[in-house]
Amino acid sequence: MLSRTRAVRSSTTAPRDEVDAAFRHIERLTAVGATISAAELLATADTLDDKGLLGWPINRTRVLGLNRGAGRHLDKVLRYPQIVGVIQTRLLSGLGLLAPKVGRRGRGVALAGMAGTGAALNLRSNFGLDGSDHFAFINFVAALVEKLFPNDRRAREAVLAFIAAQSCLAYFTSGAVKLTSPVWRSGEAITGVFRTRTYGDKFFYDLTKNNKPLAKAVAWGVMIAEVLFPLVLVAPKPVARAILASGVAFHLGNARFMGLNRFLWSFVATYPAVAYFSRSLGVAARKGLPADGAR
Repeated sequence: MLSRTRAVRSSTTAPRDEVDAAFRHIERLTAVGATISAAELLATADTLDDKGLLGWPINRTRVLGLNRGAGRHLDKVLRYPQIVGVIQTRLLSGLGLLAPKVGRRGRGVALAGMAGTGAALNLRSNFGLDGSDHFAFINFVAALVEKLFPNDRRAREAVLAFIAAQSCLAYFTSGAVKLTSPVWRSGEAITGVFRTRTYGDKFFYDLTKNNKPLAKAVAWGVMIAEVLFPLVLVAPKPVARAILASGVAFHLGNARFMGLNRFLWSFVATYPAVAYFSRSLGVAARKGLPADGAR
């Protein structure tokens, strides 16, 4: 009985930090994909040798400023084999974010490692980078900025709102751009993508190549789902949950059929921020407060 009373008293005097919980989920989900990517890159680090096409002497020629003046000092970090140390730092930073019971200061150090190594790798070469890499960088930097305001809830919520806004904007613009394309509206984009060597899948291609109604239905399903994703912020709870669930299913499908594994982690990692500001899923709904979030 005494322990129960203490538990109740503890929960009353030290309420759960909903913002910190959201950032923990964001950091860990993003770190899963980034850590796997770092491990894969480390296993093939010899491809970054300065004598190859992915070497720093070739890649730095794309930006004139990297070849003279202060840009030359980057050789100390971005040349091979120094770049291997950057990848190792990224791997360790990712593992630090995934480790249990790491405090805000430890997470801040790990986030600085992820943000710094991400910037270094992006500067060294943008070959093969996609939206998942950009979103992972946004998530890490935003989470790092949040660590600078441990006692300012409004500032921390503003950073969380930035991630949620980026997520909704990314889905909406992706769907809106697809809607302007006659190739997407006709469904030809589906068969066109899945017959490629890079993003293709024989099973899915065979399923849609002679079934234009199915290909068109899939294309329109993707476009409509992406454009309507921001409604998760105002939709009733069942609809909001369905929107997030469809997003997870969409990225799982992309991972299975297109090999876009990293998109799953970096995009779904934004969902805790989106849910936080959802009228039916967020903090206001959980605490029984008005839907406008006034508190």
